[in-house]
Amino acid sequence: MPARKTLKRMTKKEFLQRVTRGTLSVDRVTAKMAEELQRYEEKYKMRSEIFYALIVGTPAEDHPDFLQWAIAYRSYFRAFQAKFPLKELAGYAEGESYEATLSS
Repeated sequence: MPARKTLKRMTKKEFLQRVTRGTLSVDRVTAKMAEELQRYEEKYKMRSEIFYALIVGTPAEDHPDFLQWAIAYRSYFRAFQAKFPLKELAGYAEGESYEATLSS
């Protein structure tokens, strides 16, 4: 079994400094979050969306690994929502074509 890569945790202050300096782009950060989610999905053989729907509010949520996974999922989901606001995507749900959305 390959050794698990240990990531250096950065503080919130360090994170904000790196983002504001432009050394961390939103795309790069969300890609890293997606990689973390994929590791959990492979480990537990379950998609993050299903895991999150099943685990939240249960005693199992207190398990350290599950807690980290839930935090990672919420963070990814919020970052994704910030990048693609619901208002911009509403046209797709109403049946507007992609071209009509672009021209407006």
